[in-house]
Amino acid sequence: MQKQTLIVIASLALLSGCGGKNKEIATPVPAPAAAATPNVAAAPVPPSAPPLNEVKPQVVAAAPDLATGEKVYKGTCSICHKSGLKGAPRLGKKQDWEARLAQGNEVLYDHAINGFIGKKGSMPSRGSNARLSENEVKAAVDYMVVHAIPSWEWGK
Repeated sequence: MQKQTLIVIASLALLSGCGGKNKEIATPVPAPAAAATPNVAAAPVPPSAPPLNEVKPQVVAAAPDLATGEKVYKGTCSICHKSGLKGAPRLGKKQDWEARLAQGNEVLYDHAINGFIGKKGSMPSRGSNARLSENEVKAAVDYMVVHAIPSWEWGK
């Protein structure tokens, strides 16, 4: 009898909204229907293909920000790279850039960001402009690489 009384009280409490403040009874909301998929058989996976959990995403390099690079070059880098001060490779001078370009952009980025002292001269870190971010320095390097060697030369 005591169990029946408790069940009736609990049922009434649920129906009355636990204290009478909320008279609405919550109704379950049906789950959204799953998107229908076409009935297409999966293509067979070749035995030489790596398992899906071993496939690594390809890293795609972003296009160089030449506008920022030009701004940084004109504001900081041109001081040395226009005249060749301290052995800086001059923009547009093929003989100044050939060996440096052969090293690759990552080496050029490292030398421009961290500084470098070589046989032909020195490169102060961030072109002696500590306010430049790494991305701005890289953009300036990209700009100079694009303009390092002229696309045409007189007499050839």
